[in-house]
Amino acid sequence: MACKTDMDNTVNERRLRPIYDWLDNGNNKKALQEADKVLKKQPSNQCARVLKALALLRLGKENECQVIMDKVRSEVPCEDSTLQVMSICYRERHQPDKISEVYEAAAKVDPNNEELLIHLFMSYVRLGDYKKQQNTALALYKLKPKNPYYFWAVMSVVMQAIHADEKLAKGVALPLAERMVLKLIKEGKMKAGQEVQLYLMILELQGKNEEMLNVLSGHLASYLSSAAQRKAALLLKLEHFPEAVNAYIELINENFDNWAYYQEYLLAALKFQKPIECSNFLNKCIIASGKKVRAPYLAKFELLKLTKSGEVIENVIEPVDLMYQYFSQFGEKGCVVGDLRLYIHLLTSAGKLQLLQKIEEDVGVKAEGFPTTVQQIQRHIHLEQLRRICGFHHSPNADINKQKQLVERLCKLYEKGNELCPVQDRLPTDYCPADSYILLATHLLHELWCNTNDRAMELLERGLLSSPANFHIKILLIRIYLEAGLVGAADHIFMLLDVKHIQLDSLGYLHVPLLAPLGHLSLASITLDHATKFFIAYYKDVYYLTFAYKYGSFIKIQEFVELKERLENSFHFVMTTVDKMLLELGWCSSSTSLISTLDNMDIQLTEDSVRLNSLRDNRDLEVVHGWEPLTENGEDLRMQEETRVCMLRLLAVRNLILKILAACATSDSSSLLSRFSNELKQLNNEQIPLILGKFDSEGKKNKPCKMLVPMDAVERLREAHYSEQLKTIAHLAESLVQSRYPDFECIQMLRASPCLQTIDIPEKRVPVSFKHFLLRASTCSESLAIISAICTLCATQLQPKTLQKKNKKKCNKQITSVSSNDNDHNWKEVAVLLEERVQNLDTVLTEFEKYQLHTGLSNKEDHVCATIIKYGQDSLGQSCRWLKSRAQITLKLLSSLKS
Repeated sequence: MACKTDMDNTVNERRLRPIYDWLDNGNNKKALQEADKVLKKQPSNQCARVLKALALLRLGKENECQVIMDKVRSEVPCEDSTLQVMSICYRERHQPDKISEVYEAAAKVDPNNEELLIHLFMSYVRLGDYKKQQNTALALYKLKPKNPYYFWAVMSVVMQAIHADEKLAKGVALPLAERMVLKLIKEGKMKAGQEVQLYLMILELQGKNEEMLNVLSGHLASYLSSAAQRKAALLLKLEHFPEAVNAYIELINENFDNWAYYQEYLLAALKFQKPIECSNFLNKCIIASGKKVRAPYLAKFELLKLTKSGEVIENVIEPVDLMYQYFSQFGEKGCVVGDLRLYIHLLTSAGKLQLLQKIEEDVGVKAEGFPTTVQQIQRHIHLEQLRRICGFHHSPNADINKQKQLVERLCKLYEKGNELCPVQDRLPTDYCPADSYILLATHLLHELWCNTNDRAMELLERGLLSSPANFHIKILLIRIYLEAGLVGAADHIFMLLDVKHIQLDSLGYLHVPLLAPLGHLSLASITLDHATKFFIAYYKDVYYLTFAYKYGSFIKIQEFVELKERLENSFHFVMTTVDKMLLELGWCSSSTSLISTLDNMDIQLTEDSVRLNSLRDNRDLEVVHGWEPLTENGEDLRMQEETRVCMLRLLAVRNLILKILAACATSDSSSLLSRFSNELKQLNNEQIPLILGKFDSEGKKNKPCKMLVPMDAVERLREAHYSEQLKTIAHLAESLVQSRYPDFECIQMLRASPCLQTIDIPEKRVPVSFKHFLLRASTCSESLAIISAICTLCATQLQPKTLQKKNKKKCNKQITSVSSNDNDHNWKEVAVLLEERVQNLDTVLTEFEKYQLHTGLSNKEDHVCATIIKYGQDSLGQSCRWLKSRAQITLKLLSSLKS
């Protein structure tokens, strides 16, 4: 009998193999044909039916797929291959809960099947259902008493504790997890490092530090590879300073170049030792290491920093000499500037100047000379970077003329450096050692901006030609192109960065938010869609969590869950979603398509679906190298907190605009429109001016920003506020609450609103930035689309009410007729006004399409200069064409308002 079953399985597998192969190769039509062939011979074959459903799903036939899946599911399949394919189907349809349901049903039929229970457990992991995880893991352990299953249950209890309130966690869940582990310890069954780490995590979450120390001092510590490090850190935390110092001395003697050990050593040692004792130990480490290691030298700087102000450490050289000595040892290493930057504030202004003079003598490059070796190039670049950090590239140490001279000097240094390392002698993935010269020059040109940003583009494009793998050049080039308003060129460079996966969140801020505001609407739609799909897929598919359980990496599970929550609450995710929805609504050409699109979006009006306070700013601002000068008060020159607030304010107003549009499509919108318009007015009148005031210094609202990181949220919020877009939309919504159609005051407000008018085309024949012009043109286009949509939706909602009144008495008919005539007249007046504004925008954009980009570059025949002009001209043309396309869609929408 067993032989016959095995034979049947073999035959079945052979018949199904072609279907799997075609699916793997992406040929879903062939897979469907093969599945039909098998089903002709075996109509009841569950696996073949599910494979057919998968092929149909991938061909876009979701309804047919659903019918087959529901039928097979009702039969309660238990075969592993069938269940696996069903899991794939449900995963691709983003229905992880259905996976759990099919495995639950199968496990009830065959409760002693270990594989089914494992799959059931993993399905709960995908859902984050920790209680069911615990029960399933214990059922597995009861069936097969294996340590991994037991610790799956323990970890599930720990995760319940992490997501419960503190009282429940410390009173119930964590003590339960601890007792479960102690049971195995008493039985002598704990023999894996990951299991010991989980036990330590349970104790740490309860604050049981002494118990942790006992574990790290006992026999269980032998299973841990990092027991000594954890014990030393715990001794420091428990303030057992002498023992902690001894522990860190042992660790340092094992690895003289581990900087973290020195930091912790100094924190502990200075609690009971004199600084001179620490200094002597560090000197011994330098001698004992027998080679050039950075950590003990850095520890000397840290000792100076931690020592109380005014306290003299005997036999310790001056900070200037110490830093000079460090540069002499490690001046050619790329980390030297970052290391010294941490401690250069310990020097006075005179001390900084003295240090730079000593380093300059050591580097050996004269004022008009050039480095002769690669090592000398690196040391000289690091000297210039230190000069910039110390403020010698900035006012008052360097006026405009001096900055321009410095730019020329850096360009010549780059050319000579490139001759030392020609591109043909390097791999495509290698940087040119002289690349940082053009980065420094570009930073200066960016500050000078007005007549020089074209020059910055040329420098960076030449650098990119020489070092195509240098991402610092690419990031800075994106910033320069955005400042010029050439978002298409910026997107081309962003594509060269090859940003993937988590970088879509951390680096997306570099250009994605400005694609639509600078006119590239189609590209914005594609890019925003790509970004939102990544976030949704990463949130839905948690394969990394299942692998962590499978391989017993319990410490990583908490990290993975935190990463998942970080992405779920990412500001960039929420902002791209809202922007994508508003962009889609701008392409609706009729009231029917508007209502249909809003229905599909399922916007929550009664509750706030966007939790502003829980959103995470995941931008990586440090990826942009700048060497900005140090400030005395530790001020953040990149203004991360201020830009974060701008991002939140921008999201809040964009979300309110979306809600106003959705409210207009409801039958009783008055209360909702009143609430949303009041919230929008409050933000526009009170909170937004407050945050913008931190960026609009000296009353200059549109001056070029000298910050190296993109200021997308600031630019967009500034434009929405000063163009009166927010004020106009709030006023319109408020007016529609009071009279259900635009009154005279509202129409006059629309007539005067700056957001519905364009600004002058930039001057020709001189290098200029097109950013402000395109921002206003895009704001005008978007405002016209949004206001037209609001009016169309409200007018559509009024139509049924007017028709109902036709069956009333004659006098009532006359009143209705008068009211209806006033109503129609006002809507038509608004439609005519908006049509006029759309046509004005179209005229300006048509004129701007003829604009010939002037860069001021000296040699237009040069390949690099020609490339810049081509990118720039194409970018401006694309912006115009897409803004005009949206304007035509808006005209179609307005035609229904007039009729």
